[in-house]
Amino acid sequence: MANKISDETIEYVGILAKLELSPEEKEDAKEDMARMLDYIDKLNELDTEGVEPMSHVFPVNNVFREDVVENGDDRENILANAPEKRDGAFVVPRTVE
Repeated sequence: MANKISDETIEYVGILAKLELSPEEKEDAKEDMARMLDYIDKLNELDTEGVEPMSHVFPVNNVFREDVVENGDDRENILANAPEKRDGAFVVPRTVE
């Protein structure tokens, strides 16, 4: 394992993650982090010449629909059932003094 994780790093990560780790858990976390970093180092050995960077493995298309107004400005029908209205708006009880 080329990557040595310090106790300070584990303490710092524990603080960021809001974890209280026992000494045994800290040692396990150090070993896990070192293995992860070793794996990343192994990935860095791969020849990626000519491989375009990507954000997703599969092609992602915009799945949003067009924003089309369907019912339009139907203010009069909307306000028809209002108990009280003024200047084209609902009148509600005051909530802030």
